[in-house]
Amino acid sequence: MVIAIIAVLIALLLPAVQQAREAARRTQCKNNMKQLGLALHNYNDTHNKLPSNTGAYVPAPSGFVNPNFNPGRGAGFLVHLLPFFDQGPLYNSINFSSGTWPLASTSNPTYENAILPALKCPSYTVLGTGTPNPAYTNYTASMGAQSLGNPNGCTLYPGNSLGDGSSGNGDSLTGSEISGIFSRGGYSARFRDVSDGLSNVIFMGETRPNCGDFQLGSWATPDANWNATTSPINFDTCKGAGGCGASNSWNTSMGFKSLHVGGAQFLLGDGTVRFISENIDYTTYQRLGGRADGNTVGEF
Repeated sequence: MVIAIIAVLIALLLPAVQQAREAARRTQCKNNMKQLGLALHNYNDTHNKLPSNTGAYVPAPSGFVNPNFNPGRGAGFLVHLLPFFDQGPLYNSINFSSGTWPLASTSNPTYENAILPALKCPSYTVLGTGTPNPAYTNYTASMGAQSLGNPNGCTLYPGNSLGDGSSGNGDSLTGSEISGIFSRGGYSARFRDVSDGLSNVIFMGETRPNCGDFQLGSWATPDANWNATTSPINFDTCKGAGGCGASNSWNTSMGFKSLHVGGAQFLLGDGTVRFISENIDYTTYQRLGGRADGNTVGEF
């Protein structure tokens, strides 16, 4: 009888303990994003612009067609931010003029494989297809309501819904072709480019690295560091299903995702971190992604 009572008590207490642990993990995850928001603001104060993907790189090989962008070379925007979130020594260990190409690769293990807890959400576990580099990040830059190309048969969310993100793969250096703050290539906005207001625009959000085509790499790699508001929050591409559920259907797989119940956390341009419901109105979500679409966001 006593054993049965103890079993019932454990059954009652266990969910409460699990909820308390997840609440603590979610708070830590939120604090990590706040630190990145502070880092972005400090970077902008120093350089009068935000850091860019592929912006910290050595020259491409002779004869390379487009020296400004290649998915396998350069460095992600988080490399630029290292000195601004207590990773100055790691940043100083990178020789940007070494002639090594690409900058972020397995031939440069010092930083490529550096595991940084500040870039990981404690709630994340690898559930789904693909195994990310142990030096993954759960926090990625936002391209906004972007046209991403490579739909892989999925036509549900083609992107560019606000007419402000027309570059097919988000790899443009031209700001008028990028809806959000960052591009897959070398573009990044200045604060003055965010005409919708910093508090109304998503700068970063959460991701599940094993659910997207590019995000199995480390935090240092350009193609591990971007997402878009193109698909709804937590759209499931983690099971390896075909069509819109495929990890290589960019317009859905490169959407923001988390393992928090009911939504994900986002860093807004004013430095605040908001938990946004996965049931948010789709148009409102796109307007939060666009930095200069001119539309009123409203409540979310």
